[in-house]
Amino acid sequence: MTPVRWARPALAAMFAAPLAQAAVDAQGAWTPGIGDPTLIGWLTLVLYLAAAGLAARNAVAATRTAVPRGFWVLLGVLMLALGINKQLDLQTWFGLAGRDLAMAQGWYEQRRAVQAVFIALLCAAALALLWAACRQWAALWGEYRLAFIGICLLALFIVVRAATFHHIDQVLRIDLGGARLSAVLEIAGILVVAAGCAWWQHMHRRRVQRLFMQRALRR
Repeated sequence: MTPVRWARPALAAMFAAPLAQAAVDAQGAWTPGIGDPTLIGWLTLVLYLAAAGLAARNAVAATRTAVPRGFWVLLGVLMLALGINKQLDLQTWFGLAGRDLAMAQGWYEQRRAVQAVFIALLCAAALALLWAACRQWAALWGEYRLAFIGICLLALFIVVRAATFHHIDQVLRIDLGGARLSAVLEIAGILVVAAGCAWWQHMHRRRVQRLFMQRALRR
């Protein structure tokens, strides 16, 4: 069998067939496994890891030149955590746990009101974190701006994804040429974060070069 013929079934198994137990089994319970074993799912995971790697590279570059690195460290950890969660699908476990709790305690009929409060608290927490980050790195806002925009897009995706209201879920399932709107929004956020990392690296390299040139001229 030629390498090309051998690769076709292998790729089909990787991107189409489940590689492990699905995040939700036949009984509707969450189990550890691959949450999104599709081409889009794996692509999103790779993009998360790539963005985490770019952020880590920026953290190393910042450390070597005595530039604040905290933002890039936190961004790298965030991208890595979101990438891992992409396939573990822990938000599904959280939603199912909430459903079971609501049914056990007898407030399942009022779950929409509880969901609304939860979403409001999630939005408030996200805004508070963004505000704190802006204050912490206000002097460097110009350099972090593009990455911040990507983070805001991902925060929007997370909040909207957490809102399990029926009409919102229907919007997220809109097909855009083979990809759902939710996947497009998530990937767009990751790409903007990665672009922000690459842009900072470019600007940082130019800054270091100017510094070396100034020192050389003073000699």
